[in-house]
Amino acid sequence: MGRPFLPGSPGHLLYNFLLGAGLVVGSPVWIPWVLLSRKRRANLPDRIGLRGVPRQTPIDGRPTVWVRAVSVGETLAAVPLLRLLRRRVADARLLVSSVTLTGRETAVKSLSGVVDEGFFFPFDLPGLCGRFLDRVRPDVVVIVETEIWPNFIAACACREIPVVIVNGRLSQRSFGGYMRFRWFFAPILRTLRAISAQTSEDAERFVALGAPRDIVTVGGNLKFDVSPPESGASPLSALLLREKGAGAAWIVAGSTHDDEEAQLLRAFLSARERNASIRLLLAPRHPERFDAVEALVHREGVSMVRRTAIPEGAGHLPETVLLLDTVGELSGAYAAADLAFVGGSLVPKGGHNILEPSWHGVPTVVGPHMDNFREIADAFLAGDALIRVAGEEELTDRLTRFAADPLLFRETGLRAKDLLETFRGASEASTDAVVSALPGRGGLR
Repeated sequence: MGRPFLPGSPGHLLYNFLLGAGLVVGSPVWIPWVLLSRKRRANLPDRIGLRGVPRQTPIDGRPTVWVRAVSVGETLAAVPLLRLLRRRVADARLLVSSVTLTGRETAVKSLSGVVDEGFFFPFDLPGLCGRFLDRVRPDVVVIVETEIWPNFIAACACREIPVVIVNGRLSQRSFGGYMRFRWFFAPILRTLRAISAQTSEDAERFVALGAPRDIVTVGGNLKFDVSPPESGASPLSALLLREKGAGAAWIVAGSTHDDEEAQLLRAFLSARERNASIRLLLAPRHPERFDAVEALVHREGVSMVRRTAIPEGAGHLPETVLLLDTVGELSGAYAAADLAFVGGSLVPKGGHNILEPSWHGVPTVVGPHMDNFREIADAFLAGDALIRVAGEEELTDRLTRFAADPLLFRETGLRAKDLLETFRGASEASTDAVVSALPGRGGLR
């Protein structure tokens, strides 16, 4: 099987030599990259252990599970897993770490009352990861999807802390990149306790990369188990529904990226020539782009209001475009939508999760770039439960057809909702993998 990835092993020494050299040589680039970004500056002290370090975990017999979710997508995927862990192992101490600010905010909103503590994940530096592990003292570490940080995993292996990957995914592109360095990644994968992959294709890629076949299972996609909040619980959805009652039809474009808003706006304005009652909600993926998107809409001469500018209790929105400049309200917007567009798909960003609008039975449009959610997209396309367009021209055609008849795609949304029900169960498989690694609950220590 070969030597595992441990501190002092050849692969570990090489990694840290290259990491150190890169930090020194690249300092003129990465230091401004960090300091000039408000978001990166905000969590820097937490990630290097100067602030926000998790409390020292007491030795009291309670099992401790550390779930590592990088950003919003992984955090949302972890929600059903953590809720089920709370039920299955009621005495467990559940901790969740994030890398991004939005991921941390999502964890706070989505997991209140479920997890015991949340914090930022440390940088993958020798010594630093070990200090975090010595404070948290986890009985098992759970990695959501496939963020492989060598120093962190080596520090876990050195302390005999089992590491489990859940919702594991290796896209064709990333698999090709990993395989070029199989000699490096295979020892890392051999230190893991279990890998629960999304699909059989993902599972075979993990094995080809060097994971022992007996630790790899197919558990399904955790994101299929995400249930959005009830639409009635959202003030934004109530506001949009009041507009619908007055005759508006809402197109909600969520998680959009640079250049997508321009294409969406042009397609929307063309469609609006057929039906002036249709309205557009734009929800950019990254908060730092809110101002740029607002400027884009104003350049087109379109009336627009930002969500944060709407007074509480407002009864009417006369503006054509609503810019969602808050975090955590997109699901409520989808709940009131007549048609949804999920971003990151008109431009090559890999797409975003189509499940939230599907849960609400909302017909959903995506572009051609859905690589990061290929399994979900393929399943929905095969079930005639998703609308995919090749580019702006087809997008304009679909929005114009929708404007002519806002109920035209209603059956597509209902099929998506029905199809989603048949895919549930991944959280149970992932929870089994985690519980089996806990000492005294199936795991050895």
